[in-house]
Amino acid sequence: MEAALLDELGGADTPERAEAWRYSRNALRALAQMSFVAADPDLALAPEVCAQFAWPHTQGRRLVFINGRLSGAHSDLRDEGIVVAADAGTIHIVDAARPLHLVHIGVPGANAARWQTTLDLQVSSARASLIEQHIGVPGGDLLGVFDLHIQVAERAALDWVVLSELGEQAALLRRVKLGMAGQSQVRRSDALFGGRLQRLELGVELAGAQARLESRGTFVLRGREHAEVRLDVRHQARECACDVLWRGVADQRARGIFHGGITVEPGADGSDARLSSKNVLLSALAEIDTQPVLEIHADEVQAGHGATVGQIDERALFYLRSRGIPLEQARRMLVAAFCAQALGAIGDDGLRERIDALAQARLPSPDAAQ
Repeated sequence: MEAALLDELGGADTPERAEAWRYSRNALRALAQMSFVAADPDLALAPEVCAQFAWPHTQGRRLVFINGRLSGAHSDLRDEGIVVAADAGTIHIVDAARPLHLVHIGVPGANAARWQTTLDLQVSSARASLIEQHIGVPGGDLLGVFDLHIQVAERAALDWVVLSELGEQAALLRRVKLGMAGQSQVRRSDALFGGRLQRLELGVELAGAQARLESRGTFVLRGREHAEVRLDVRHQARECACDVLWRGVADQRARGIFHGGITVEPGADGSDARLSSKNVLLSALAEIDTQPVLEIHADEVQAGHGATVGQIDERALFYLRSRGIPLEQARRMLVAAFCAQALGAIGDDGLRERIDALAQARLPSPDAAQ
């Protein structure tokens, strides 16, 4: 059953793909023991769920999907700057007066269920903004598979924020393909919380000269939550640049995995590639595995990468304690500042504060026992 599910999720095509699932094999094996039915896209949403995405500043530019299918009852699209194909599978942003808000909600039913959907997004605006939000309603077992293909046109720019907050029994696989034409710019920020298995596969092709990618992200995990991030950034043209910075936090028995791969292909001379992965363990039973990979096949390239897994800086902790701050409060302050290094790139103050509050809520309470 595990092999069959791995094949369905695209992991058994080659030995390399099977190896890519090595760190999540146990989580995959647990899913393989379940018998899934098709998730019901007509399930009702509780008011508290609607409150999670009904933001005033995205009114008129919001598309809501329930278990993979577009919900006309909850979507609100009245802006002429966004064109949606009749089947809702293709979205074209031609004007960026306000952000497009894509909401994907997984709602469990009486039985273990799964859903799958694909979206194509084309960006031709000089300055576009996208908020991608994933919500996992607590309850039964649910597996979601989301494929997203984004093409950013020449000289276009995309500011992209992803917020994924799942319940403890939810599993979500996101496979994202991003193509960038010449002189295009993408700034992406990810915040991942929760899930029995949350996996992001982000493949980026810097296909045009002087394309520039900035990727920032964080995951904050607790309990037995499991998250895996796999980045594959390919410089395919001259003078492209990527700057990747991720921060991970794991508490209790949680596990996080980060694989950051950057390839500078032949002919991509003058590229600038940077990757940083730093991670903090808050428990002796938590685990984070990080693997930076840098391959260079071109000349005149600037490149650098670094990865660390450790605990809270004891010197910084001592400094705060010496000024009268209680131990757990000091720990929370340091972890919050650590995550802020990744979240600080979010230009929307309200959204950044919302994500920061979610991260803070997942940290050990100041009243927690030592």
